[in-house]
Amino acid sequence: VGTVLAFMENKNEVELGELLLSLNYLPSAGRLNVDVIRAKQLLQTDVSQGSDPFVKIQLVHGLKLVKTKKTSFLRGTIDPFYNESFSFKVPQEELENASLVFTVFGHNMKSSNDFIGRIVIGQYSSGASESNHWRRMLNTHRTAVEQWHSLRSRAECDRVSPASLEVT
Repeated sequence: VGTVLAFMENKNEVELGELLLSLNYLPSAGRLNVDVIRAKQLLQTDVSQGSDPFVKIQLVHGLKLVKTKKTSFLRGTIDPFYNESFSFKVPQEELENASLVFTVFGHNMKSSNDFIGRIVIGQYSSGASESNHWRRMLNTHRTAVEQWHSLRSRAECDRVSPASLEVT
């Protein structure tokens, strides 16, 4: 029991934040629609100015990066509301081999952007919550399926999801 508690405490030691996403698939159009709705309690990357977070969405087919899209970045908040929609062309026969990699960064003008957290949804999901969201979307075509996800570290995603290794 002691080791389980220690593991759970370590796992939650650094909360990276949460991301609210909506997914839906339109089979007739071969379109995978993604809404990045909001994030909350993001890890603050710049203590002096607050974070300027944005989300990078990357479509991976099998182990090949196909497309990258980004939200705008919102200044000085760790609880951003995005309400931004993105559409990816994914033929139905390729859907089972698709993964969406969502990476939250803090925008940084001086250097490279600061990694906050990541999740992967799809063929190579980064966890049970992500797998569940993907399955629900696949089972309810043409209906938006919304779900909160806890962000994970890059190391954790790289360890459990081959798709995470294909993106920056």
